[in-house]
Amino acid sequence: MPEGQRTAHGWTAVPIGARAEDALRLAPPHAEHSIERPVRSHGRLRMTVALGVHETKFVEAVLAGTGAVLGRFDIRFAYVFQPFELALTAEQTEAVLREGIRLQVCDGKEPLWIFDDSGGDEARRFFAPHLLIGEGESRMDRYLESFISLSSLQPFGWLEGCVLDGLYALKPVFGEQRIDPVIDAHLGQYFDADGRLLYEDLYGRAADGTFTTIEATLPLAVIVKHRSDHPVVKQALAFWDSRETNGEGIVIDGEMITAEGMYTVAYPLAVIASRLGRKDLAEQAVRQVLLRRDWLADNRNVYLRYHKNTNSRTFRNWARAYAWYMLGMTRTWIELKQSAYAGLPGVPEMERELVRVAESALSWRQQGGLWSNFLDDSATGIDTSGSAGIAAALALGARHRLLPSSCAVAASVSLQALEAYLTPDGILSGVSQHNAGGMELQTCGYRVLSQMGMGLMAQLYAETAMK
Repeated sequence: MPEGQRTAHGWTAVPIGARAEDALRLAPPHAEHSIERPVRSHGRLRMTVALGVHETKFVEAVLAGTGAVLGRFDIRFAYVFQPFELALTAEQTEAVLREGIRLQVCDGKEPLWIFDDSGGDEARRFFAPHLLIGEGESRMDRYLESFISLSSLQPFGWLEGCVLDGLYALKPVFGEQRIDPVIDAHLGQYFDADGRLLYEDLYGRAADGTFTTIEATLPLAVIVKHRSDHPVVKQALAFWDSRETNGEGIVIDGEMITAEGMYTVAYPLAVIASRLGRKDLAEQAVRQVLLRRDWLADNRNVYLRYHKNTNSRTFRNWARAYAWYMLGMTRTWIELKQSAYAGLPGVPEMERELVRVAESALSWRQQGGLWSNFLDDSATGIDTSGSAGIAAALALGARHRLLPSSCAVAASVSLQALEAYLTPDGILSGVSQHNAGGMELQTCGYRVLSQMGMGLMAQLYAETAMK
């Protein structure tokens, strides 16, 4: 392991080296796992990142016997638990089953760390290197099976928070007996028996017992819904207090006001306020929403970031900025409306803004029912995660009678369109990578598989199932 870095708690990994002698070999299946030949369907060779990647890496896959090149994995600014796949023809798939594979980093000197087979742990099987063969049927069923399991695990923070929200939203659909054990399994990856937080930041550095940014606090919403007396709640409240800007009352990191804060700060604040009877926190939640509205919304445009030091705004109409803005505000509003704080000043302003921004979002919608990575630039291509988040917000607003029923209809169309982006085992593709790579990565058409996107899609699925 690189100095100062570690894998997720209890997970083991192996490196793929940059030199031929450091290549990683994946052996073919044992005889008892043999597949009928000839293979009549293409395959997907998969591996999952175990340490974050903060650059572009290419990993070449070759047949272990003949050395024939199968292709290259294109891995850009990847995060832990993110799967990558290489499409194979039926002939290549059959050859892999005969010979096995060698993997080697093509550029740079640093290895790429991926998860191994975790000692055969069935719950973690998805994260082991594997070969997926065939198309199968009913991808939505496969999606639900994959999502309602440990296979949807993400790094603690906003990524895992999207997944937890999706799991919790499915409780009325599938029942707490099926969903609660999965939520417990997810939280069990990040908390010890005493409720102490154990996780790593996106650079693989230990962040135990603390929060790295305001984006790391989104899981608090489901944690409090699941267990209101969890010891991490006091810790989160103290953290938000430490990030509140004096005189303005907005909780931010440094000098940057972000749309994420709608979802990662305002929403969990509203949940805690309603569950613990804290009017002051409810007022703070409203303040976080309205201040972000003032800084980030401009007519039809929604910006991801406002930089106070330069008085500038960036990432205009990025799909996930719209999703964080709409979904965070909608969930905050629902929590407050269902609590003793529905009559707080500012709540009617939230309602008016939600109606307005819903109309704006629908005006940018593409013909197939989804949204481009930048809503006002169709050339940037569809982003399934932002689309799922926007559609989930529309469906939520419609079910709670704030938005017209036409929004629920639009959301249902979006869900149907997203199904085409599911892999045969139900993993969501077509997701824009997290924005560590900056604007260039967001405008080049690069897309990934992502369980975070599956979490946003689950929130949409739950709303359409309950309409």
